[in-house]
Amino acid sequence: MKERKAVYYGQVELIPGIISDGYVLDDDTAVMSERGTADLLGVDHMLLNRMETNWPPKTLKPFIDKGWSMETNLVKVVAKNSPYQGRKISIYDSLAIENLIRAYVLGLANNKLRKNQKHIGERCAILQSSLVRTALETAIKEAAGLSPNIQQTAQQNYIDAVKLIKDFGFTCSAPNDIATKKDISQFLNIPQSTLNSFLRKHKNEIQPIQLDSATIRSFGSKASRMNGYQLDDVTKIALGMDSVIGIKLKKQVFGQIGSFANPNTSVEVQWRDVLSNVFQGFDLQFNYPIGPYKVDFFVAKLMLVLECNGYCHRYYDETEEKVREKLITQKYSLVRFHHKINLETLFNGILQVKPGKMIKLYDLEKLGQEMPFNIKPLNL
Repeated sequence: MKERKAVYYGQVELIPGIISDGYVLDDDTAVMSERGTADLLGVDHMLLNRMETNWPPKTLKPFIDKGWSMETNLVKVVAKNSPYQGRKISIYDSLAIENLIRAYVLGLANNKLRKNQKHIGERCAILQSSLVRTALETAIKEAAGLSPNIQQTAQQNYIDAVKLIKDFGFTCSAPNDIATKKDISQFLNIPQSTLNSFLRKHKNEIQPIQLDSATIRSFGSKASRMNGYQLDDVTKIALGMDSVIGIKLKKQVFGQIGSFANPNTSVEVQWRDVLSNVFQGFDLQFNYPIGPYKVDFFVAKLMLVLECNGYCHRYYDETEEKVREKLITQKYSLVRFHHKINLETLFNGILQVKPGKMIKLYDLEKLGQEMPFNIKPLNL
């Protein structure tokens, strides 16, 4: 087999400060080096090696195209301006990188990623959104006779989550952009006990900084001991909690993925099992696209949309929800139900709803209270 060669070389900066080695091969294929791909995705390059050996990871398997296998290719660098001229390097082509990004984004949206994978999913979601906007802007400007700088456009479109929380009004009490628990709980408008519970669950991912006595005194605290948190960790906390601010941040960073991803995945799977039995032959579909949105369940033959909402739904933007409901009910009937509703109540709502109308089978003010929970699979 003819050895493939990297004939052109350049440094790719799609994310501000993240520079990856890019190449064009002698067959016109655009690729990135293995290390450059890892830097772009925000992972250790050794992880890509391990992923190839153990492909596919269980968490990503449902979101990978059948028949696609992840593998690196060795190519010889002949590009004169490359620091690796004359050497063989491992590369990933644009299709492989796109497949990885898409798999992690879908895994994140469906709440399937393990704790140590979520930061990769978040990075990929931001990157995907940035690249889509970049492609649109570039195509429009080129069509208008302009010559846009694609890398510069991508950098402008990439959302810096740390800058975003500052734009939302977050400030640090300690010097050098170190936040205290009080800073974080006040910003998210949550009790400190709730924050402590979150930090205990994520202790392996969020490492506190033990502040010295001089630093503690510098912002007027009389505590003898105190932990601080880097801004990168503050963004993980803010994006990981379904507070009012957290929901708004996720909408800014992840778009519809952050706004409407269902956090109660295990319960949603149970409802899928139940509704699949109930609506056999009625063309039931999951995560069905309607305009710019996706709905949980769509029964095509009944022109019926079912939305399963959990506790975090009380934090959704009310105005945007009304816009979403109006769009859906232009053609379909809509039933919104709490994930702990009993089956009889749901069916009663389905029987009452009419085309072009919406029925909501829960009270937003009571979402924190216990509700009946009876969705055992039916024997039909």
